[in-house]
Amino acid sequence: MKRYIYIILLFFLIANLSYRIDLKKSPHRLIGELMYFPSGVAVKALSMGFYAPLADLIWLRFIQYYGEHRMTDAKFELMYHILDILTTLNPYFIHAYTLGALMLTHDAKNPEQSKILLKKGIHSNIKNWRLYFVYGFIHYVFLHKYQTAHRYFKIASTLPEATDMPKRWAAFTLYKKIGDLKSSLALWIDLYNNCKNPEEKNIAEIYIKNIKMKLDLEFLNKKIEEFKNIYHFYPPTIKHLLTYNIIDSIPSEPHGCKYYIKNGKAFSSWQR
Repeated sequence: MKRYIYIILLFFLIANLSYRIDLKKSPHRLIGELMYFPSGVAVKALSMGFYAPLADLIWLRFIQYYGEHRMTDAKFELMYHILDILTTLNPYFIHAYTLGALMLTHDAKNPEQSKILLKKGIHSNIKNWRLYFVYGFIHYVFLHKYQTAHRYFKIASTLPEATDMPKRWAAFTLYKKIGDLKSSLALWIDLYNNCKNPEEKNIAEIYIKNIKMKLDLEFLNKKIEEFKNIYHFYPPTIKHLLTYNIIDSIPSEPHGCKYYIKNGKAFSSWQR
């Protein structure tokens, strides 16, 4: 009887977060409320077999938590804690591992926790290629550990139901130049085209735009120096590069902003 009371209280605690997590709450108060989440082991012990429904409910609260902090203070102190609870309740929730790892690395700036989460997922889902691929992806794009990335891309490519994506990137990291902006852009575009979740696509799109902007600025600064070498002064505007036939067209700023020249260097108005 006591266990039934505990499970009812547990459901109430988690469901109550739906009310508590709203945009009117301050981030500090929200963190204080979420600190009442017990450990994943404790939740599982009290759940009496209701693992999947609890995991689904926690996932919904996690998305709310993520959205709240992304729109306010961009601090995610409890992100790993909540994901750890969720994946303890449901160790086969692959999306929680893969998207959670990207969020931990990109938003929480904590790739070490991301690695721990993915290792946990691999331990419970040893033949799931997506977990190995994301582990390699994080090492490639964020940590710049290319040998580790290649090893995990290669493992992912050999597993059942793997798409061609990990095979392409296992070959790429072995035979092509790695670590440059163009190769990183290609990987983010590949991820964007092959992922189905909107949050994963959103993260990929952010990096695609930022890398495209950096590549455009590299190109424009090279052309500014070319202009300077020919005409012995810096072009006052981007349009001068076009007028003097240094470039064929002005690159479109990926964030919807404009490129401009200041003190002989190209910038994006998005950077202001």
